[in-house]
Amino acid sequence: MNNDSERIVFNIPVDISAEEFAPYCRIKKDSAAFEMLEDVMPLIQKHGAPKAIIKWASVDRINDDETTIDGITFTSKVVADKLKETQRVFLSVVTAGEGLERSGEFDGDPFLDTYNGALLFHASRYIVRYMKDVFGFDGSSMLNPGSLPDWPIKNNFALFDIIGGVDEIGVSLNDAGYIKPWNSGSHIHFPGDGYHKCSLCRKYDCIGRRAPFNREEYIRIFGTEP
Repeated sequence: MNNDSERIVFNIPVDISAEEFAPYCRIKKDSAAFEMLEDVMPLIQKHGAPKAIIKWASVDRINDDETTIDGITFTSKVVADKLKETQRVFLSVVTAGEGLERSGEFDGDPFLDTYNGALLFHASRYIVRYMKDVFGFDGSSMLNPGSLPDWPIKNNFALFDIIGGVDEIGVSLNDAGYIKPWNSGSHIHFPGDGYHKCSLCRKYDCIGRRAPFNREEYIRIFGTEP
């Protein structure tokens, strides 16, 4: 870990058991898939290389649907609504890294993407826990570019500019604003209402849904029927 006052870089340890890792993979402990995970877990622990950067940032101004953070303005109704009572936020970029791919141990493994997705989740939980333990900041509510049409993926360019030095953890953006490598994410962390993007997402049949759609909240924020 490196710390330059308000920006912290993490090499995140994969000090997690198969029992703890299984829910991140959506694997049940009484399944054949869990037995496979137990066999491969030592390799995941050895080669997994998730990384992250977090950075304190100031919410300078909110005006209607415009939110200015560290001098850069984002246009989004949901961002303005969720940060309206907030003066400071954490920004983050998190990645599962490419340790599993580069090891050569997972060539042809059909569960490679599942393991990397679980490493990303593990890393995200790690930094949220760090924010709480070290700064007393509840960063479990998160806004991430591309999660809703109201705040498209192109906002990653400005978010990365504020965070700075993302190449230190091996991530970059393609021309459309998507993060490389694939199992990576970027967020604004804020305290408060336990917001989850799924609550405002109209993809009602999404298999990855983690929270029910909130019609009343959608109407309140966007001023229209979903």
